[in-house]
Amino acid sequence: MRILVTGPTGAIGQYVLEALMQTDHEVRVLSLPDSMHRINYRDRIEIVMGELSDETALAEAVEGVDIIYHCALVGPPPAKSAKHMMHVNADGTQNLINHAIGRVKRFVLCSSSVVYSPHEKPWQWPITDTTHREAFGGAQQIAHSESLMAAEDAVTRAHLTYGLDYAIVRPTLVSGRKSYFIEQMVIAVLRTPDGLDTQRQVWDTMQWVHGSDVASAALLVGEHPEAANQRYLVANSEPITIYDVQALTWDIMNVGKTDNPFRDVAERNNLGLRKYEPAKLHALGWTARIDVKACISEVLGRLEFYSSAGIKLPPHLIGD
Repeated sequence: MRILVTGPTGAIGQYVLEALMQTDHEVRVLSLPDSMHRINYRDRIEIVMGELSDETALAEAVEGVDIIYHCALVGPPPAKSAKHMMHVNADGTQNLINHAIGRVKRFVLCSSSVVYSPHEKPWQWPITDTTHREAFGGAQQIAHSESLMAAEDAVTRAHLTYGLDYAIVRPTLVSGRKSYFIEQMVIAVLRTPDGLDTQRQVWDTMQWVHGSDVASAALLVGEHPEAANQRYLVANSEPITIYDVQALTWDIMNVGKTDNPFRDVAERNNLGLRKYEPAKLHALGWTARIDVKACISEVLGRLEFYSSAGIKLPPHLIGD
C-alpha cells in the first residue's frame, strides 16, 4: 500500500514514519519546507513540500494513497494563538479531507486526550474511549481542545456525508524525542525536589504513553478491519504522580542503591487507580511496550542528567 504521513517530524509523526519503515508499504510525507532537514529516511520515502493550505501540494500528496496518517496538528507549547491552532488543526484537516474523499481507504487522525471533559476526582475514573468531550483549562488549553474537536468533527462529518473511512487516536501525554511537558516535569523534579506540591496540583494523576506506542496504535487502527470509524484512547497502564517521577528519577540516577528517600511519599500519593482505560485498543490486541521508567531514562539521557554534572542538584537527590 501507499501511505501518506503528515507532520513527519512531530512528536507522533516521526514515530509513525519510523514504524512504517519496518513495513513493506510505500511511504510519502507532506512536510513544511523549513522541516525538510529534520525528516528521517529521506532516501527511502517520497517527500512533498507544502502546507495544509496549499491545494497543489495536497493534491500531489494524496494522489494514489491508500491510508493517510494525519499527524500535522499543533498545540501549546510554545504559545500559539487560538486563531493559529484553529487554522492548522481545523481548517488544515478539512483541506486534507477534501482531497482524501473518494480516494483513500482510511483516514487516521492523531488527535489528543485533551478533548475529554475534566475528570478530577477518582470516582469519575476511568476516562474511556467514549467519554464526553469538553474544552477546559486556561485560554490556550481551551483553544487547543476546541481546534482538535473541530478537526475530529470534520473527519466524522466526512464519514457521514461522503463515506470516508476513518479512525481517530487520542493519546495521553506523549513521551519521546519531542516531549516538552515531560522534560519540564523532570527538570522541575531535579531543580526543586522539595517543591513538588505545586506541580502535583498542575499534573495530578497521569498516564504517559511513548511516541512509539502511539505509532503502533495508529498503524493498528489504520489497517484493522474492525477499527473503521472508531475513536481510540491511547494510554500506558501505569498511573503515576509527580512524586513517582521523582522517585523513579532517583532510582535511575542511583543505580545499585535501595535507600530511595522519595519512595514512601510516592507510594502514599499514588492511589493505584487508572485514570485512563483504552479498552477498545486492548480489544484489538494493542498494549504499551515502553514503561514510565524507560521514558524518564530517555529524557535524562537527552538532557545529560545521568549525573549531577549537568545541573546543580541537592545532595539528597543524587545520594551520597
